[in-house]
Amino acid sequence: MKIRKVRSEGLQHLSYFISSEDEALVIDPRRDCQVYLDLAHEAEVVITWILETHRNEDYVIGSRELKHYVPDARIGHSDATDFEYGESLADGETLRVGAMKIECINTPGHTPDSMVYALGDTATSDDPIVAFTGDTLFVNETGRTDLVDKDRTAEFARVIYDSIHKKVLPLGDGVIIHPAHGAGSVCGGAIGAREFSTLGYEKSNNIWLSMDEDQFVEEKLSQELILSPYFSRCERLNTRGPPLLAEMEDPRSLTVDAFEKLLDIEGNVIIDTRSPNNFVSGHIPSSVSLELDHMGLFVGWVLKEDQRFAYVLENNADFERAAAMLYRVGLDNTIGYLAQGYAGWEKKGNPTEKTRNYEIEEFKRLVDEDAVKALDVRQPHEYAGEGVPGAIELPLSNFIHRMDELDKSESYATLCPSGIRSLTAASLLQRANFDSVGIPLEGLVGWKKKGYSSES
Repeated sequence: MKIRKVRSEGLQHLSYFISSEDEALVIDPRRDCQVYLDLAHEAEVVITWILETHRNEDYVIGSRELKHYVPDARIGHSDATDFEYGESLADGETLRVGAMKIECINTPGHTPDSMVYALGDTATSDDPIVAFTGDTLFVNETGRTDLVDKDRTAEFARVIYDSIHKKVLPLGDGVIIHPAHGAGSVCGGAIGAREFSTLGYEKSNNIWLSMDEDQFVEEKLSQELILSPYFSRCERLNTRGPPLLAEMEDPRSLTVDAFEKLLDIEGNVIIDTRSPNNFVSGHIPSSVSLELDHMGLFVGWVLKEDQRFAYVLENNADFERAAAMLYRVGLDNTIGYLAQGYAGWEKKGNPTEKTRNYEIEEFKRLVDEDAVKALDVRQPHEYAGEGVPGAIELPLSNFIHRMDELDKSESYATLCPSGIRSLTAASLLQRANFDSVGIPLEGLVGWKKKGYSSES
């Protein structure tokens, strides 16, 4: 048995390629699925099963996409949801892949259809050696229980507590666990940075597993986690099966002239993936700043399904990576990218604009004088009484749905720890024609370095 982990940055989604003898299975694949085909070719195995741990909310599953390239592979998921593709797997059902025995264990709570897949190596024993725990059990955390229906958080908390203690932990202390998400995912709270563990280690060190049921429920009710509107899109696509990327029109390399025409078409969005310093210095008007290394999570928050997307890149070789981050959250309408980049646009004399970058001292003075209103775009759990005094709390995860609460005639400066998220927010305000928008790129980190009060 050989296990290979595939990480999707931003979403902190973890999928797995597991091979044994001449066969393999893939658990929770992403839509840009070439990586699994490459792993199968490298290992000289055939993918026979594609398994899903649950109907995901934060990303769009790639099972149908992978099956398109491996037609004989079978897709399996829980029978607790009426999926419109694949095969239903019952609690306790077993599968065989190579020398592996796979037990399908329904562990409701995060979602009613959550599954854990316990694998045994029959060359030695049928006993499980590893479990792929999906969003039921993470390192240092358990799955959140507020996604199906926030009003039923306590009910689902009791259900997941029961699933973990009666179905997962009895698999044995020595069983290795591989969850579906790592640190930074929105599918849990303080998920550990380590991406694997054992059940015995979690029993001893995961604080959630030491709680009694009532305390567990109380703590789940008190968690403040991201509920972003794009989750409903992922749920819808993951129920019926997302469209195949392989059947879509290929994105194009666009000349400056062709790119210029896109600006006049309603619904087109220019995504600028360059560094924050480059963006504030100059960008195409109405562009949205989504810096490449950090855009994986934010695109679901700030872009809409009915929009069409064209890219300005630091390097044209980054295009496939940038587009994939949108595909992973069901944003499929990619037009192409500016072949000559921002330099080509500027060289031709086309209009450009800048985003004002406030030095921290100037930012503080303007805030103190009420000449600029600070917009703190961090997430609710990050505030914890710490921030710029008087700042308006407007999390990036819901920013586009709450911008109409703001007065366009006011002057605003967006704020986050390092300037990445706040620049995205500032670019959205500029795109919406707010009169005066700026940003302290040094962010809260720079604010604290100056020793300014951070009690919000």
